[in-house]
Amino acid sequence: MEKKKTFLINVAYYGFFIILFLLAWKYVWPVLMPFILAFIIVTFLRKPAEKLAKKIRLGEKYTALLLLTGFYLLFFGAVILGGGKVITMIADFITDLPGFYQTSIAPLLEHVSQQIGDALAEMDMALAQEIQRSMQQFVQNIGETLSTLSMNALAYISGLVTGIPAALIRLIIMIVSSFYMAADYHRIMAMARTYLPEKVKQLGRDVKIYGWNILKAYIKSYTLLFLLTFAELTVGLTILKIPYASAIGLAIAVFDILPVLGTGGVLLPWAVILLVLGDYPLALGILTLYVVITIVRNSLEPRIVGKQVGLHPLLTLIAMFLGLELGGIIGMILLPLSVVILVNMEKNGALHGFKKTH
Repeated sequence: MEKKKTFLINVAYYGFFIILFLLAWKYVWPVLMPFILAFIIVTFLRKPAEKLAKKIRLGEKYTALLLLTGFYLLFFGAVILGGGKVITMIADFITDLPGFYQTSIAPLLEHVSQQIGDALAEMDMALAQEIQRSMQQFVQNIGETLSTLSMNALAYISGLVTGIPAALIRLIIMIVSSFYMAADYHRIMAMARTYLPEKVKQLGRDVKIYGWNILKAYIKSYTLLFLLTFAELTVGLTILKIPYASAIGLAIAVFDILPVLGTGGVLLPWAVILLVLGDYPLALGILTLYVVITIVRNSLEPRIVGKQVGLHPLLTLIAMFLGLELGGIIGMILLPLSVVILVNMEKNGALHGFKKTH
């Protein structure tokens, strides 16, 4: 009976904090997001600023401001130069997708339907005709769906454009607050250490020790793996003379990041369809591309990611979905990373002392 009471108390205790966290993520995070992102950027640049200040013999405050200015110039320069091209490429791809389906994919599906019908005609003509009618309806429905999705996607992009003013205000607040934080970083941290409870400060130190290095390692590692996969796909699809090689490579590389899934979730079915259609050279090329990407990924991932403790793919998928629902794209990225940090803190015993204080 005592164990049951303890279990129920623990469930209620942790459930309360989970609900509190979800409510904060839903309602507080959007309001505080510019300031949180500003603090993350400033904290990320602190050590480089300290090292640079010693080399150029400039005050740490002015070095931090100089480095922050350079960071924003590089980041927004890359966004302005590359973002327009990416948006144009995506918009063109979405616009041309229904026509590409009608001219390239639909004939392939109809060819498969005809082959299935011919194979079944010898056994049951009525069944073969019914299957062919179903396949034709299926092909038609996919075409209509792609047309609808293309129109909705373009409308969504237009909606994002109309939402730029609000995003611009948040961006300006983030930039301005980051400069204030960089200028008075030590004073802000001293004030926080003065007013925060000891157990909260200890938790913050533990998060910094066990979480910050893991966060940087994961961001660097999987960004590198994403870029490597994107480059391999773009080069491979270009060699195979696939249209929209860059756009398709980007989509598959994003798909590859998702847990459980991967490049095989796209390339293998693609190769099977090509084999059924009799396009053996292209099917062999797609399979070769998949094998090369898999070998390179399996060889480099353990070295790039290192021995950091990861999450089960199902838990990662759940965290990504919850993050997407609660905080959009940023939430989809940050929530799984937060769970990774907490899991690593638990494995290293960093949460034990915090638990005992309660």
